[in-house]
Amino acid sequence: MKKSLFIGVLCALFITSCSPKIVGTWNVDRYEVDNQKGQNVTTRNAGEIVMHKNGTGEKNIKYSMFSNEFSDVLNFKWKLQDDILTLSTTNLKEKSDFDKTWFVITNKKDKQLWKSTDGSNTVQIIELSKK
Repeated sequence: MKKSLFIGVLCALFITSCSPKIVGTWNVDRYEVDNQKGQNVTTRNAGEIVMHKNGTGEKNIKYSMFSNEFSDVLNFKWKLQDDILTLSTTNLKEKSDFDKTWFVITNKKDKQLWKSTDGSNTVQIIELSKK
């Protein structure tokens, strides 16, 4: 009896300790857009991103870029495979600049750094810290 209880506790501990480092509530410390043509805009403290263990999440991001105000307060799905993170908004009627594939450059329990491109010359960088 004690042996099965020990194995059950060990399995439960193993399963809960293996959740991805990306799960949690993250502060968007820096969001940068560089179009490689001399227009580089950096926004600090742009909001937060919440990543749930079940592959869903919420964004609450607000920033100003090129004299325009942007707001991205949407639910999304996420999938992390190796160092490739895909975000997609759950409401197909809504569009988000963050809905794309990101390369996870830094994947630590308290810090994340993601990079992406729009397919042409624009590079986006998000730096996150755990709340």
